[in-house]
Amino acid sequence: MKYKALDELLSANGANRNPLDKTELKSWIALIVTAVAATSIFGLVWLIILLAVPIILLVIGTRYRDPRYCPIEPRISLFLIVSGSVALALITLNIIISVVTIFLTSLRSLLSLILPFILTIIILFSGIFSFIWLIIGSVWTFLINKQVTHEYDTTNNFYTYNYCHPVLY
Repeated sequence: MKYKALDELLSANGANRNPLDKTELKSWIALIVTAVAATSIFGLVWLIILLAVPIILLVIGTRYRDPRYCPIEPRISLFLIVSGSVALALITLNIIISVVTIFLTSLRSLLSLILPFILTIIILFSGIFSFIWLIIGSVWTFLINKQVTHEYDTTNNFYTYNYCHPVLY
């Protein structure tokens, strides 16, 4: 029986029992606290994973921003920087809208309706921009796929025109 404790509380046999038995109540509270803690840990791990990708995009984009790292297509670093920045902004805005919704729900005011709506519109347009930017950056990256080389000319000590750093590309 799935809900044995609940059935006992509601049945005639359990009517003479005290429904607030301290040991049973402690076990239910422990179960709820464990579930909340597991959910929080899962959410924190998921947030760290979500934040890692945009941060890596920003680090690689800023590290290889100089055009000599990819003379064949110098806009790849710009693509990574903008993608990482917009993704970080989207994650931050989603956290802000969640917190605002939690705290402003009890106010029942116009502000509690308008602020989440405005944030949702900003998130929507940022998501659309991010999708379009992904297409543009993919075109920049894969258009040069057949021409790019990852070998640095060590004899003459310079980057060839079709060079692109392997980490950046």
